[in-house]
Amino acid sequence: MFTYRRVKNDKELEEVYRLRYQVYCTECGFEDPKDHPGGLEKDEFDEFAVHFVAVDRSENIIGTVRLVNNSELGFPVEKFCNIDLDTARIPRDGLGEISRLAISKTYRRRAGDGVYGASSGTPGLKPAKKEIVDRRRKRPAIVLGLLKALYRESKWMGTVNWYAAMERPLHVLLRRYGFVFYPIGKEVHYHGYRTPYIARIGTIESEIAKRRPEIFQLFTDWNRSPSFDI
Repeated sequence: MFTYRRVKNDKELEEVYRLRYQVYCTECGFEDPKDHPGGLEKDEFDEFAVHFVAVDRSENIIGTVRLVNNSELGFPVEKFCNIDLDTARIPRDGLGEISRLAISKTYRRRAGDGVYGASSGTPGLKPAKKEIVDRRRKRPAIVLGLLKALYRESKWMGTVNWYAAMERPLHVLLRRYGFVFYPIGKEVHYHGYRTPYIARIGTIESEIAKRRPEIFQLFTDWNRSPSFDI
């Protein structure tokens, strides 16, 4: 059973940066370790973000995601992607970006899984050993749990639109559960090959309620956490 919540203090935030370093720098090679001294993967947008964690019973952080809010820096997706959208038409105060989603290697399915644990479809990989299969089956629940925490915060803050730059496997995974994101630009090489997307939270709510009512109930019941058999 995992708990999904906002980061509580600076110590936890440092652990978030350490997990991101492990995944983004050491395991996936998306970031140069030399740019992140002390084993902490951080960037200029962290100061303007709300950070969320998935923790196990021992309070170990096994997953993280952040919601970047509007600031003078803009948003990562606008900095690193070419967006085919008139951003001036989107109210900035109601806009946030989902980014830095990362899951501990312990809960990712196999060597070809990305930072969030969704299969990239890499051929020739052997299945995970039987003794860790059940643990890694919880991967979709961890992603959903983190998104639920982020969704709840978004509702409280009045955020109505989400940006995201996603690899195709994550987009497919989210769409499976009713999270409809619309592409707003071409694929770019940024922490892997990613496409910029935008989503309206109200549309996502309607789509999930229509397609996956059990997921909608889960997301609107603040006292429930996702289980691995969703």
